[in-house]
Amino acid sequence: MRAVWRVADVRAAEAGLMGTLPEGTLMQRAAAGLARRAALVLAERGGVYGGRVLLLVGSGDNGGDALYAGERLARRGVQVSAMLVTPGRAHAAGLAALRAAGGRVVPGPAGPVDLVLDGIVGIGGTGGLRANADEIVQRLDELRGRDGERATV
Repeated sequence: MRAVWRVADVRAAEAGLMGTLPEGTLMQRAAAGLARRAALVLAERGGVYGGRVLLLVGSGDNGGDALYAGERLARRGVQVSAMLVTPGRAHAAGLAALRAAGGRVVPGPAGPVDLVLDGIVGIGGTGGLRANADEIVQRLDELRGRDGERATV
């Protein structure tokens, strides 16, 4: 059985921890964990180097997590592309880091990918996806990777 925590409980735990750590530490930890898991999936699907990853990036910290994870993957030789749900509101530092590592921003799927990382909505999301995010998700079936399957983390 898996435990489930309410959003308020997670926010309270994060707030207490953030008060003891340098700014940005939790986001970097989340990005490192996501990048590690993504690399493991890519390794199972033919290799990390040269793998193709698409980031779906929302405007909040979850989008920042995805961008920093994309940066880490790009530094390992992964071809990383990011689709920004709301381009003017993407996490600025995460976007700069991704670009500095060789990642790129794309308006839509630009061919098959091996892995899709969802950074659209974090713990603050309510209701269904907004129209622009829903449109991006509906296009995921266009993205088949090296082995003909799509993996999403």
